[in-house]
Amino acid sequence: MSIEAGGRTIALKAEDDQHRFNRFWLRDLCPSLPTKQSGLRTFSVASLPDDLAARAAEIDHVDPGDILVLEWSDGHVSRYPVNHLLSLAERAAGRRTPLLEVELFGADTEPRRFDGSELTPGSLTHLELLMTVARRGFALVGGLAHDGADRGTDAPAGPTTEDIARLLGRVRETDFGRIFDIVTEPEAWTLSQSDKGQDPHTDDPYRYRPSGISILHCCQAAAGDGGASLLVDGFAVAEHLRRDDPGGFRLLATVAVPYVRHRTRSVEQGEDVHMVAYGPVITLGEGETDAPVVGIRFHERSTDVFDLDPAIVDDYYLAFRSFARWVRSPRFQYVRKLNSGEAIVFDNQRVLHGRTGFSSGGGRRHLRLCTVDRDQVHSRLRRLIEVHDPGHERVRLCGGAAPA
Repeated sequence: MSIEAGGRTIALKAEDDQHRFNRFWLRDLCPSLPTKQSGLRTFSVASLPDDLAARAAEIDHVDPGDILVLEWSDGHVSRYPVNHLLSLAERAAGRRTPLLEVELFGADTEPRRFDGSELTPGSLTHLELLMTVARRGFALVGGLAHDGADRGTDAPAGPTTEDIARLLGRVRETDFGRIFDIVTEPEAWTLSQSDKGQDPHTDDPYRYRPSGISILHCCQAAAGDGGASLLVDGFAVAEHLRRDDPGGFRLLATVAVPYVRHRTRSVEQGEDVHMVAYGPVITLGEGETDAPVVGIRFHERSTDVFDLDPAIVDDYYLAFRSFARWVRSPRFQYVRKLNSGEAIVFDNQRVLHGRTGFSSGGGRRHLRLCTVDRDQVHSRLRRLIEVHDPGHERVRLCGGAAPA
């Protein structure tokens, strides 16, 4: 191995490989400083001179591995384990860790199912639940507490909505409170409290950061055949549009539209609100329109008046209409009527959810809904990977629908 130190970079050469590291980048990672992930650093790059340079460089051959020794122009000496530097070479070259590869789903999907009694916090099953939601968009959890009325039994013991939520993180407070009890009402003040069907949608598009990972827990199912849940993979719909209508896909991915929730009086489970947020229907990762889809924001009933450039408004409506039509297509809809004591854990910034209508005269229907911010869920997932699979290849978890 040889070293080349000069100008603004230091190069390590080994056989046919060469890796270059920027001077400030290296100094910022000097092992004599607390790690950048520790949260305890007091060092600032502001203290470094503009003309910082490596005055001397050598390889110290020691056990268990070679050390790169750099003497800097300001007198500081840094000692870097070579193997550690090489492990960071991709990032030093500006090549970011790839996004987690997702699995698209549709009408014929066979979902991953978990038993709530086996979801011990910190367990391998806990890790598998979070990874399933990250990869596939949703998972089913059974064996939960429920009302018992539809089965003619007393309410059984079992994990509650809050127990499952604690596996994800802290429940997010919304204008519906921490837990939204969706119970059929004679005089419904929101569509979800009625017995009518709901087209698939993502929740809270009118928030700067929509709901993240949500739980829909069935405490008592509707009688009869109605009240089935509809799940649509927004990523799959977006990828279909990318192939079928590239121009429309580009508009949905680059033009932000307004969403609103305006309620002038408080209701039983919700305060008066006036929320407005702008965002594209499709959020892409870094790069041009060939970048991967990382988020969906779509809720027709919550759209505000479109204030679009007249030159694009017709084309935009054609694209928006196309997305809405495919969301309603049986091809993309996974349909399942939840039994009492079952829950869906789903990524609200990817998976659109809705339901079929049902007869409210056939008895009570009761579901509970809550959500946890995706950064908390992904934090928990990363920690569980560190505990159970420390050799797991590094991947990035997507940030979801873009904030306004």
